Amino acid sequence: MQRFLRLLSKQTKENYKTYLMSLAVMAGILSLLMGLVVYADRGGLEVRVQSAFFINFLVFSGAIFTSMIFTELGDKKKAIPVLTLPVSNLERFLVSWVYSFVIFQVVFVISFYVIDFILVGIGNASSLHKNSLLGFTYENTELKMAFIVFTMIHAITFLGSIYFERLHFIKTAFALFIFLIALVLINQPFTRLLFDNMDGVKGVPFVGVNIQSKTNAFMINADDGANMVTSLMVIAVTFLLWTAAFFKLKEKQV
Repeated sequence: MQRFLRLLSKQTKENYKTYLMSLAVMAGILSLLMGLVVYADRGGLEVRVQSAFFINFLVFSGAIFTSMIFTELGDKKKAIPVLTLPVSNLERFLVSWVYSFVIFQVVFVISFYVIDFILVGIGNASSLHKNSLLGFTYENTELKMAFIVFTMIHAITFLGSIYFERLHFIKTAFALFIFLIALVLINQPFTRLLFDNMDGVKGVPFVGVNIQSKTNAFMINADDGANMVTSLMVIAVTFLLWTAAFFKLKEKQV
C-alpha cells in the first residue's frame, strides 16, 4: 500500500498540470454551452437540459481523458522509465484506473454541480424562470444509466489506450463504431428469424422489438428478468475488458 500511494503521488506530481488544464478546458466548454442555453432561453435551464449536458459531458470527456492515460507507452523514450520503474504491473494498472475511473468521476460531478449551481442561480435571478438543480438521487434513472454507460466506455477506452500506440481515442472510437455497425447488422436478421421472418419486424440491440403491420404497431420490451440479465452481461463484459487491459499492460514492451 505504501508503494502504491507513492506511485499515485508520483503520477499526480508529474501530470497535475495536464490534468488541471484538461479540467479547465472541460469546465470552460461546459460553462460556455450551458451559459448560451441560459441566455437563449432568457434565464431558463430545465432539468432535462441539465441532465443532457451531464450525460454527454461525462461520457465524452471521460472517454477522451481515459484514452490519454497511457500516452507515455506510445513514446519509446517515455515508455522505458515507466516500464522499468520498480513497481508491480498491478500497481501501475491500478494507479491509472483510479485516476481515470474514480477520481475523474468525483472531480467531474463536483465541477458540474458548481457550474450548474452558479448558472441556475443566475437564471433564477435574471428572469421569471424558477429553475431547479439537477437531482442527484438514486431514483434518477437517466443519471444511473449515464454512469453505467460511462463504466462501459471507460473499460473500452482504457483497453484502447494500452493496445494502440498512437491516436488512442480515434482508433478506439473507430473500432467501437465498426463493432456497433456489425452488431446492428447481425441483430436484424436474427430478430427476424426469431419471429419466423415476419414482415415489419425491427429490432434495436438491447432495447426492444418493434412490430409494424398495415394498421397497427407494437413494441415488445424486455421484462425485469431480461433487463437483469443484460445488466449482468454489461458488468461481466466490463470486467473482462479491464482484465484484458491488465494483461495487455503486463505484456507491454518497448
